[in-house]
Amino acid sequence: MPSHSTHSTNSEFPKEDLMTMQSHTTTFSIRHFRESDFPALGAFYNQTAEGRRVTFWWVGEPENWANVYCAFEGDKMIAKGQVDVFSIMPAAADPSNKHRIFFNLKTLPERESDTELVGAMYEKLKARALEIRTNLPNTHGTLLGFGNYVEEAANTDYFASRPEFFPLKRQYRMCHEFAEKPSPNEGQQAETTDAAAAFPLPEGYTWREFDALNNEQADEYLALDMEIWPATPIGAERLAEIVSRPGWRMLQAYDSEGKPAASLMYWVSDGETGEIEEVLTRAAHRRRGLASALLTRALHEIRNLGCEEAELDVEVRNEDALKVYHAAGFEVVTEEHRYAEEL
Repeated sequence: MPSHSTHSTNSEFPKEDLMTMQSHTTTFSIRHFRESDFPALGAFYNQTAEGRRVTFWWVGEPENWANVYCAFEGDKMIAKGQVDVFSIMPAAADPSNKHRIFFNLKTLPERESDTELVGAMYEKLKARALEIRTNLPNTHGTLLGFGNYVEEAANTDYFASRPEFFPLKRQYRMCHEFAEKPSPNEGQQAETTDAAAAFPLPEGYTWREFDALNNEQADEYLALDMEIWPATPIGAERLAEIVSRPGWRMLQAYDSEGKPAASLMYWVSDGETGEIEEVLTRAAHRRRGLASALLTRALHEIRNLGCEEAELDVEVRNEDALKVYHAAGFEVVTEEHRYAEEL
């Protein structure tokens, strides 16, 4: 993800980064996130997420705060939004594919119908996205998108009703709950167990595990990712960001020629949820049980990390993947709808 300058005090912001608006009978101001805003952010999150699932992005490190905007009434945070690059198309990619920038905009529940507030925040986020676009290769166009769970209908409806937005995709959020946490001895044994014996792969395949990636390994994975998802490649910066997350690990099955045939990665969110991402199998190796084997081992390792559950996302129309995930014990817990506009 692009790196941007850090702003931490009022005096460091150019005037255009501070906006005061009148909404109904109240006045609110919009500015970048600051170090001193963390208490207000915590209270905002608790109110926003209470009793429901929401797509809520954390603000990240200070160098990312140029991409984060907050709306305040006095000292109270009433809205937060941010933008991020999700996918950068290589120059050689199909010209019909596009770079993707996403935004995440949340308000307090009682302000979800405040169109003046939502509109003012959106304009700040779109302006920032246009700035970010100037740093992307000019070989491809750019989409600006967002995604919300079905529980966030008011937020989604605001943007879906705008003529510039169109449906991009729908995906399920699936969860596998562990019946119980492992005992300390069980977790210790898992570290020394031979994976080949404990989690056998189909004949002709061998395990590879990665707890970090060097430059060569990262390049190899980026090529594999591009082969599977040419329209939405993960990109080097986003891959590096995911690799840096707590408990990150990548499991792969290699074929007899020493090439990766199937892969997934996982990491730990909030110390209790194993997030499984990038589950893929190359076309020539599908329907051989590789994805199931990867999931079985990943779930075992995630449980041994002390997690209470594991979660993943899958497109609604991907029936083959859904069958595999259901067989592994995952159940649909919500659905995310994504929309986008041409930037």
